[in-house]
Amino acid sequence: MTAQEKKTILLEFLEELRKGKAATVNEVCAENFGFHSPRYPGWPRGLEGARQLAAAVVEHPDYVDGHSKMDDVFAVDDKVVLRFSVFGTYVGEERPGGPKKGERFASAAIAIYRFVDGKIVDDWGVQELAVTDAPWG
Repeated sequence: MTAQEKKTILLEFLEELRKGKAATVNEVCAENFGFHSPRYPGWPRGLEGARQLAAAVVEHPDYVDGHSKMDDVFAVDDKVVLRFSVFGTYVGEERPGGPKKGERFASAAIAIYRFVDGKIVDDWGVQELAVTDAPWG
């Protein structure tokens, strides 16, 4: 499988999630899927962890009245890298260094997805979250 094919799989998967079709997790993610993020230590492994992550993407329970956009996406070897932005009003659980409930925010994130046998095995994510009154991106 080429790097471009992996990129296509990821982009189609994200589009399905945006449509609310979280069931595609079983088709795209490996049984030993791992989400690795310093913001969310101890995230469950396997398809259950992938389903929880997909639900967060579909439902975005931490923010309202916002939107997201893909800024860059590229693939090399067994990895696909996605840089994206999210804007909205934060309503989630307050965490150190993050916005308070009701504050507008902008978030920039980079995720690296590793594929094995055509399925996503690892998702490494780094996110910067800031309170802002700047116009929506």
